[in-house]
Amino acid sequence: MKTFLKSLARLSDATTKRFSSWDVTGRNGDAWTIEPGETRVLADITGPGAITHIWMTQRNHYREALIKITYDDAPAPSVLCPLGDFFGLGHNIVNSYQSLLFSASTRGNNQFNTGCALNCYALMPFKKRAVVELINQSPEPHRQYFYIDHELYDEA
Repeated sequence: MKTFLKSLARLSDATTKRFSSWDVTGRNGDAWTIEPGETRVLADITGPGAITHIWMTQRNHYREALIKITYDDAPAPSVLCPLGDFFGLGHNIVNSYQSLLFSASTRGNNQFNTGCALNCYALMPFKKRAVVELINQSPEPHRQYFYIDHELYDEA
């Protein structure tokens, strides 16, 4: 962790990129709608590289939407858990907090299923590939805004 913290403010030879929920029609509908039972790929990154930041915001489904992250074509995901739990929020209850690697920001503290901005700054390196997916297990359509920032390196 000490090496990671020392490298935060240094230039690197990495190329930085972003996947996001931007509206490809050029309009202002920057959220993706994920239908009930649907799994949607949010980012499919060819490496070597590292995910450096994930930002997401939504109004509900903190337990019914699952985040799934698979590295290097592994047979099983390294991350598979409810969206809220991944970002430190349990039981569909949102709260504002800040830590070194995660944060959440809401106007509706201690409320069920209300809007909340979520950030993850945990460095997630991979050698060949990283795939980030969202699975909607709710009976309703799920609306998701997101950024997935990553770096690509010349060699692993």
